[in-house]
Amino acid sequence: MENNEIMNNNEEVIETTTEEIVKAASDGGMKLATTIGLAMIAGALTYKFVVVPATAKFKNWRENRKTVVTQPKGDIVDGEFTDIDEETEEDSE
Repeated sequence: MENNEIMNNNEEVIETTTEEIVKAASDGGMKLATTIGLAMIAGALTYKFVVVPATAKFKNWRENRKTVVTQPKGDIVDGEFTDIDEETEEDSE
């Protein structure tokens, strides 16, 4: 083989290898981008349909528990009740 033939073969091998490397890298990059995109969509949907309702339910439960604990027990007043409208009608007669 002459030097020119070896050089031509090397160039062909290098070009072919470079094309294959670029093709493999672009496929891998697209696969990675698709995976990241799907993970972001799944995360957003999980947040919307699981995390937000769960935190709202927890906050509601906590508020209800506070109101049950802090209700005063001495709200009942025992005494006589007189209707003001009846007294004024009797007084005016």
